[in-house]
Amino acid sequence: MKDLMSEFDVHERSAGAGTAGTVHGRGRAPSVDEPSGPRAQPRPGDEPLAGELAFTDVEMRSVRGAELLARGAVVVRLETLEPSARGRLCDVIDDAIERELSARGSAAPGVGSACEPEPSLGDQLFRARRTGAKGLCIALGSLRALQAPSGALEAEDSATLRFFASATRERPIVLLLDESDARTPAFADPVPLATLLGAPMRRIVASLVETATVAIDVAVTATAVVESVALPVTPSLAAPVAPITASPTVPHETLRRAAHPERQSIGASVADPNAPWRTWALQLVAARGPQPLGAFERLFATSYVPLANALAEGLDDPRAASAHDEFRRTFERAYTEACPTFAVTGKRPKLVLDIPDIAARTARLHGARSVHLVLVDAMRFDLGAMVKTELARLLDGRALLTDEMVVWSALPTVTTRQLEGLARGIDSLRTPPTGDRDSEAVRGRTAEIVRRVKVGSRDVFKLDLVESRLKEAGLGVLAALPDLSRSVATILARHTEHLTPRTLLVVFGDHGFSLDSRGAATQGGASPEEVLVPAFTFLVGDVH
Repeated sequence: MKDLMSEFDVHERSAGAGTAGTVHGRGRAPSVDEPSGPRAQPRPGDEPLAGELAFTDVEMRSVRGAELLARGAVVVRLETLEPSARGRLCDVIDDAIERELSARGSAAPGVGSACEPEPSLGDQLFRARRTGAKGLCIALGSLRALQAPSGALEAEDSATLRFFASATRERPIVLLLDESDARTPAFADPVPLATLLGAPMRRIVASLVETATVAIDVAVTATAVVESVALPVTPSLAAPVAPITASPTVPHETLRRAAHPERQSIGASVADPNAPWRTWALQLVAARGPQPLGAFERLFATSYVPLANALAEGLDDPRAASAHDEFRRTFERAYTEACPTFAVTGKRPKLVLDIPDIAARTARLHGARSVHLVLVDAMRFDLGAMVKTELARLLDGRALLTDEMVVWSALPTVTTRQLEGLARGIDSLRTPPTGDRDSEAVRGRTAEIVRRVKVGSRDVFKLDLVESRLKEAGLGVLAALPDLSRSVATILARHTEHLTPRTLLVVFGDHGFSLDSRGAATQGGASPEEVLVPAFTFLVGDVH
């Protein structure tokens, strides 16, 4: 633990009598080689807002806030922090910023409120600039109410302050803290446990290498006593999680080798220690406690999905099945409890209903002239990954893959509910879904047509091929996915031929499906396969 002053690497400089020292800023003195004169001096009020971090008293925060407000900054003042904000400082600041932006007539957030803090802050600064603001000022009163019984700030609140302090070095953000908190104990960045305990790292690494196989066996067998994996619905301020770039699918030949009954039977002494399912199961078992949203989605894509497919193709090992079933049951229970709160708290992952806002923001970032939304009914995550890869191959030279993400389907995971969400936004979650025959998937050759569907005030194009083929596949759904992905990609590629240059094509699933013990597809539940669906974007035309 460190006090806040040392944590923020203070370099004080005098600001005159009666003023507090500024910790750091982005401004600098002009060089003697720089031009001088009237043309080199910006007009008053035109100067960009420099990042700043300072400990001040309440009077100076009021004066400084008024100055920044006059210069065009969005000023967020939180002079009184209640004990209920302990451990939730990130949420409190986020809510206060959103209130100020809403008061200025800003548009709705372009990213989900439960996303990582970095893209969330970037989106808030973007919307602030759209209202004419030059930056953001966050003024916090005493943090005494947030201190734990030990006298230190919670680790989550310390991470929040570290994040905003770091942001002041690169962005037009001013962070003003109370001068009484300069010596408040806080937590610094985590360090490896071996470093913290002073253990010799070389011996630890050698020990891990020698016992790696044993550790896998013990960890996978211990699924009976694994703690529940809590569904994350709040942003985490841990180290940023890298985006999912590796394909979550595994070649079917690999899955068949992993599922060989002679190798993966009860009695693991004859099992191949390098079988991929062992790694997947170990990672699911190790996911204990609340998970950052990005880490959870990556775990789903790289471990849960391939393990579920291996089990569906014949993998017969009780440890793999136990790890998969425990993860699924925990997710179903947590998400069923969390989903009804999304409309009340506003804290949620990116949902299917957020796709239009996400698409609009992505279009601005890539300079697209228009947005084209294509909903592929019942396209779950692994199928979407195959469609994306095949579509990128077919559109090579004509379109560029710009973004890919995971979005969450609201409960119940049926098409009607997702279309209502696209039409009404978050308000749709406050009422039960209504039946709509127009939203039902079509059958036969008509399912191969990308048809226009009116959803609220916008047009969405809908492809029903996946939903139609699921009914026809019967018990052979998993084996049919590769051919189905190629068919979907071919239809989408033909559809793009009629799009104008610089159009952002957004392809997304509305919900997924799971496989029962017989291998048949089921829908409408809260399993990870049904809830987490893919979305990806292509910029069509003018590709260099």
